[in-house]
Amino acid sequence: MRTSLSKQVVACVAASFTAVLIGGGIASAHIDPDPLAMQVNTSGTVSFTVEHGCDGSPTTSIKIQFPADVKDVTAIDKAGWTSTVTGDVVEFSGGPLAADEEDHFDISLTAPAQPGEVRFPIIQTCQQGELDWIEVEEEGAAEPEHPAPVVKITEGPPTSADLMPMEEHADDSGTPTDATLAPTATVVAAAADDDSSNTGAIVAVVAGVVVVLVGGGIVLARRRASTPKGSQ
Repeated sequence: MRTSLSKQVVACVAASFTAVLIGGGIASAHIDPDPLAMQVNTSGTVSFTVEHGCDGSPTTSIKIQFPADVKDVTAIDKAGWTSTVTGDVVEFSGGPLAADEEDHFDISLTAPAQPGEVRFPIIQTCQQGELDWIEVEEEGAAEPEHPAPVVKITEGPPTSADLMPMEEHADDSGTPTDATLAPTATVVAAAADDDSSNTGAIVAVVAGVVVVLVGGGIVLARRRASTPKGSQ
């Protein structure tokens, strides 16, 4: 009976461990631009990868805002979607894009004439709900839950470090451009708790519990196997 109960507890904890891993993956997902850096005054295509929907709801619209010093902005045609450029916003509407699938939305542009960082606030609208990728990452502060995608503008050709995700290196000496324009939706206050940073600690605790329970179950099973039937 005790061995059976131990197995059930271990199974429940293992299921919780899996849920934490899956939840952590979703919490840490961003809309990442590709490339992460461009040289000043150069033209090219920037892709924005949407990794998931809104709490299980399919995506039906992506609005990408661009600053005034980004020129010649056009949307790259995408099958199943209608693209428009109105003022400083590119919108892709249609789909829908399934909530558990990822896809990219591309725009062509000419980079600003000055080096720095260009932010592209994005509003992701779904059949139910909306995600506002508009928060600004502050140096020394916890990473926001929904940061706006950032493209670094470099004086010369981008180096390998420039093309590395921002969170993977601390050197960020670029001077911001005027990319911090008012977003296309009301700015959402940064979450008080950083889910992605807490995930590692939670995983470690759950993993420790699993190890202890599995070990205890094995010891209990061995004791029962070595105890004479008449003494049980």
